[in-house]
Amino acid sequence: MVRLVKGRILVLLLLFVFLFASGCAEEGAETEAEESGDSEASAETQDKVSSGPGEIHTIYLEYYNATTQSVSRSELDISAGDTVSWWSKKRQGTYVLVSEEGLFPDQNLAYRVPYSYTFNNPGTYLFAVKDIPEMNVTVRVS
Repeated sequence: MVRLVKGRILVLLLLFVFLFASGCAEEGAETEAEESGDSEASAETQDKVSSGPGEIHTIYLEYYNATTQSVSRSELDISAGDTVSWWSKKRQGTYVLVSEEGLFPDQNLAYRVPYSYTFNNPGTYLFAVKDIPEMNVTVRVS
């Protein structure tokens, strides 16, 4: 009877260790993917997510190396009522997001703390990261 109880405890303990280790491995894999790259900064857009009346669009600002800051101009076409969320993947320091049209005050983007803005009026809007002009996004709202 004692052996049976010890065996069950051992199985449960191994199960918990496996679950814990698999959760850590996934997080580590994400970190590795973030840190590996072409030693350049980029503004990467992700697919849109439907949520209520408008859709949510995500833009990631990625940082790989302080000496290499090159980005091709990113463009995003959305509908009025959609929301764009900017996320910083820069682990130390912040990016300062600037709206060229003055839609909002300059925003300090800390690591994984998003800033979101809902576009209600059609038009073309330009956004840049302060002191890194290569990191910019054009948002076209129809």
